Amino acid sequence: MEITSGAGFAKFMANVRKRTLDVANAIPPEKEGWRLSEDSWSPIEVLAHIGCIEHALWGASLRAGAPAQPVENFSSFATIASAIDYLKTTRRDSEEYWTSLSPEQLDTEIKTPTGHSMLRRRWLALAPEHEIHHRSFLHAYRKIWGLPSLPLYGLTFQQLKELTSSKT
Repeated sequence: MEITSGAGFAKFMANVRKRTLDVANAIPPEKEGWRLSEDSWSPIEVLAHIGCIEHALWGASLRAGAPAQPVENFSSFATIASAIDYLKTTRRDSEEYWTSLSPEQLDTEIKTPTGHSMLRRRWLALAPEHEIHHRSFLHAYRKIWGLPSLPLYGLTFQQLKELTSSKT
């Protein structure tokens, strides 16, 4: 993805978030606090992490010219609904920031958490990768729970196979 405008990036990220929320809203209530292991995250914590990291690294905190220190205190998130509300609030702030970015601002350098310099547009390009990576945890959890796969881009893999096999 080439980021040429802040508004274009915000629109792209809205589509990424929609797919994340589709998965989040399909988590059964009895599985909200489920963990694969003692040291893994629950679905609630996965969603809260997505929001916390977006805010600190790619969202409104980036206005200062460098990512902020992520703060992850998941204790305030008791339900999927509370994590989703947080994602919506964080995204609203992020979109306000992203849409304010001019092409010139996208071409300015920022300092990454490792202290390296990077063009803001290149740094922002990592945001969807992070969200998609963690969304995949929720997809994997659904499979572990014995639930059917959800469509990623409008079709499940099985639906795609059925459609393409009927055309050969």
